[in-house]
Formats: sequence, C-alpha cells, structure tokens
Amino acid sequence: MADLEKVKKRSDDAWSNRSGFDALYREAFDYAIPQRRPGGDGNSVRSGDFLFDMTAPTSTMHFAGNLQRDLFPSGQPPAILEAGPVTAMALSSREVTTYNRMLERQANRINPFFLQGDWDTTLHEACIELAVGTAAIIPIKGDHNEPVRFGSISIDQIALECDAYGRVVFISWRQVFTRDQILAAYPDGTWPEGWRDETMGSKGRETVTFTQCFWQKGNTKREGWEFVAYLDKSTEPVVGKLYRTQPIAVPRYYRVPGEAYGRGVVLTALPSIKTVNKAQEIALKAAAIQMLGIWGYRAGGTFNPDTVRVGPGEFWPMQATGGVLGPDVQRIDPATGRMDVARMLIGNLQDQIREALLDTRLPEYQGTPRAASEIAARLRQRADVHIGAFGRLVREIMPVIVPRVAEILYEFAYLQMPMTIDELLVTCKVRSPMAAALNADRLAAIANYLEFVGAVAGPEKVSLYANIDKVLEQVGNGLQIDKELIPTETERAKVESDMQAAQQQQIAAMFAQEAAKQAPGLMAEEMRDAA
Repeated sequence: MADLEKVKKRSDDAWSNRSGFDALYREAFDYAIPQRRPGGDGNSVRSGDFLFDMTAPTSTMHFAGNLQRDLFPSGQPPAILEAGPVTAMALSSREVTTYNRMLERQANRINPFFLQGDWDTTLHEACIELAVGTAAIIPIKGDHNEPVRFGSISIDQIALECDAYGRVVFISWRQVFTRDQILAAYPDGTWPEGWRDETMGSKGRETVTFTQCFWQKGNTKREGWEFVAYLDKSTEPVVGKLYRTQPIAVPRYYRVPGEAYGRGVVLTALPSIKTVNKAQEIALKAAAIQMLGIWGYRAGGTFNPDTVRVGPGEFWPMQATGGVLGPDVQRIDPATGRMDVARMLIGNLQDQIREALLDTRLPEYQGTPRAASEIAARLRQRADVHIGAFGRLVREIMPVIVPRVAEILYEFAYLQMPMTIDELLVTCKVRSPMAAALNADRLAAIANYLEFVGAVAGPEKVSLYANIDKVLEQVGNGLQIDKELIPTETERAKVESDMQAAQQQQIAAMFAQEAAKQAPGLMAEEMRDAA
C-alpha cells in the first residue's frame, strides 16, 4: 500500500497547479456550455442571463457531434489491432499477415463491447468537454451481465500531473458523494474509526469529498498504474489496487508545451463569443429604446409617472396637452441608431465563431445555390483542421481505452490471455473516416504510380514494376477493410486453381461444340469413302 501522506501531497500539488486553468475553463463553459451542472455542485453559479447570442452553445454541440463522427462513428468497431513496427521487423511479410489475422480475431472479441450505446453516449459527452480542451473517459468493471461500462468524468473533478515530456502520469479525481454511496462502492474498505457506524446510522446521507488517485508506477507503462482512494480524514488508504494498464484516458484537443491541460476550439473563439454577446446586448437595448422611446414630463404638474399605466384605452391626468410650454408629457425620440452596422458586426462575429468551432453546416439558401466544389471545400477544410489534433486524440483515447477493456475482459475470462498493447509489439489503430481520409492521400499516390507505369511501360508490364499483391494489401489496410474479407494465400491458391479448372472446362466445352458441328460432314465423307 502506498504512503498516503505522499499521495495526498501530490494530489494537493496537482490541484494547486490546476488553479490557473480554473478561471479560464469556467469562463469558456459559461459562454459555450451555460448552466453547467446546475444546483451548486459545479464551479460556476452564473444563471446564464448574461447570454444574448446562441451561436456558441449551438456550434459547440455541433462540434461535438462532428468530432465523434470523424473519429469514432457510431455503430462501427472503433479500433483494430496490428503488429507493431518491432514485430514487423522480426517477422517475414507472410508471418506478419498471419499475425495480423490472429490479432484481428482478438480485436473481434473486444469490439462488441464498444458497440453498445454506453460507449457512444460517453464519447459524445467527452467530445463536448474537448470543445473546451480536456476530457476524461473511464472504463468501469461491471458484472458478468455487463462486464464493461464507460463513464465520462467532468473536468471540474480532475487534476493532472505530467512528466517532462507532457505525458499524463498522475490523475486525481475528487468528487462529492454521500457516505452511503461510498460505503456501497467499497464495502470492504479501510475506514476511519467510527466512520462506518456513523454512515450506517444518522449520517448516511451526509456528503463528503472522496478522492481517487491514479499514477504510473515507475518510468514505463509496462510497470502498471497504482490506485489509492481516501477521505479527507483518512490516515491510511480506504482501498488500493495495482492495474496493468492506465485506468483513465485523459485526451486533450490542443496542448501547449509545459501545460498539463488542453486548449479547445472554444478557447480560441472566446474573444469573439464575448464580443458578440455584448454586441447583441447593446443592439437589443438600442432596439428597445427605438421601439418604446424616451418620454419626458413636466415635474410638479398633475401627471405622475409612478401611478399611470401604459396601455391602450388608458386615461392620463394632465394639466396641458399643448400651449406655449408644450404638453405635460412628450416623447423624446433619440437619434436613430445604425442597426444595419450592428447586424453586419454581429453577423461577422457569428461567422468567426462558427469557423473556429468547425460548424460547417451550410447556411440557409440565399441567392446563388452553393456549388458542389464549395461543399467539398468546406468538408476538406474541417478535415484539415481536425488533423492537427487527430494524432493526439488518437494516441490518448483508444490506445488507453482498449488495453484497459482487454484487462477487464481477461479478469472475466472473456479473453484467454492478457494482451500487451505497447505500440511497438502490438499497435492499436483507430478505424474512422478521418483515418481513412489520411490513408486516401497515400492510396492516391499508389494509384497514380500504377497509372503512370501503365501509360509509359504498357499495361502488360505493370507487374514488372509493382507487386500487385502487396499493393492490394496496402489498399485493403488503407480502406480499413476487414481482413476476414480478404482471402489468405491458401484461399487465393484455391481460387486460382478453381479458375484454371473452369478455364479448362470452357476450352473442353468449346472443342466439344466444334466437334459436334463438324461431325455430320465427317460422317458423310466416311460414307462416301465406304461407298
């Protein structure tokens, strides 16, 4: 069991270092994801009445949906397992193909647990958090009926510590629970003296802070992760455990060197989001003044603005409605504001926000229809922007989630042996439209090469300059085709043998048909010779 005092000190340091990001994240959530965790248990207590524009909240939700669809579309296996670069160097190409097929069978035992709605909803929640910068996803060990569950942890409850290279090596998860909830989660835990009796008595519904810390043991991932949970009053850990794999994935959209937390698209668009809200507020006030006007009245007369009612059919007591001094009540129209300038400013700011949040929805039809080239350019632009964060998100989500799920399934005996996914011997690759788009550039280069060889050397000599079998294998991998759909060498040899047999049967049938056509003439000649 780890030294609890050292763990507490490390956790407190992580939360202290996080304080600089608290105000930044809080402001981003207030404007893009308002009324976050209402009820007082969140960091922000603002009601949202300062918001006058819905562009940022709407585009943030569309960003989360687009990100999930581009990286991990619903209803398809999210990852595949393949031989890593070290394994590929040690094996022949035929052995690598065989090994990849074996790994695919192992992946097919894991992927069904990602096809439940639990994973899709958790991932969408994490994508909403990634719009601000940082998310947290935890695979949870369940029971035999539901071995794996997934949960998205609010970044308000997470504090991180990174090593010198920016890799997450310590995670502190602080959450407020009731006493009976904690006791139900860890009934065999080591509790402070008298705490269990108080919980089972009158203090069961009392809320306390429960901290769960995860940190990498040693300097490499092979040594595993340690886990300790404790209460504020604990003098020894309530529970402790050693994991073979990282228990929580903490993806970050963009990351600046030296910072543990990520920066999302909302932080990039935050100046425009705040400006457009203020511009909308001023425009609404100006419109209200122009619609209702500003009224002046003569003080000391019979008119009292505190007692009259504004409405149709109302009678106001006044001493004069005209004359030399003018009426007792008169509307004073201010200078007409330039509402067209305000609309232009607000429209430009809203376009900037949508562009920053990758909201590529086509606007309402106005004038000339949108060309197909413009639609394709919009989609390509979104892909190019995502690629900047794609490598980090891929590295920090599935290579963490898949090994942890495999560990849980091994403990339930769904897998016969533990799997080591270290990106060198066995690598985890994401299956997504974004990955296919990246592979498409490589496949286009291969297709151009084959076309060029056919044009210069002739189609019959393409096999002299390109290994067609290896080319098609790369094409299948690039297009993320299931290896079960691609025949093995044995199956391909059988197909070629069947094709040759079919060709021989066709030739024999052709000879038989030709012989049948010539048979009457040959018989007539034989009869003439016999006569």
